Amino acid sequence: MVKVEIDLEGCIQCGRCYDEACSDIFIQTDDGTSNISEKYRTSGPEAGEVPENMFDCAAKAAEECPVDVISIQK
Repeated sequence: MVKVEIDLEGCIQCGRCYDEACSDIFIQTDDGTSNISEKYRTSGPEAGEVPENMFDCAAKAAEECPVDVISIQK
């Protein structure tokens, strides 16, 4: 499994992770910030685990985030 986390305080609501990079993992909240999809959450909206085959998707979202608030760990 791949661990994915979002620093919600640093999210600037640009939408790159959920609109462009990886809508399977990231979702938009009512205020525009990003959350981990409920399907993959482990402890709250900011943390989750996804299958290994979704690593590239998560990595793309982390790369495209202009404020580097997405972290992934194998």
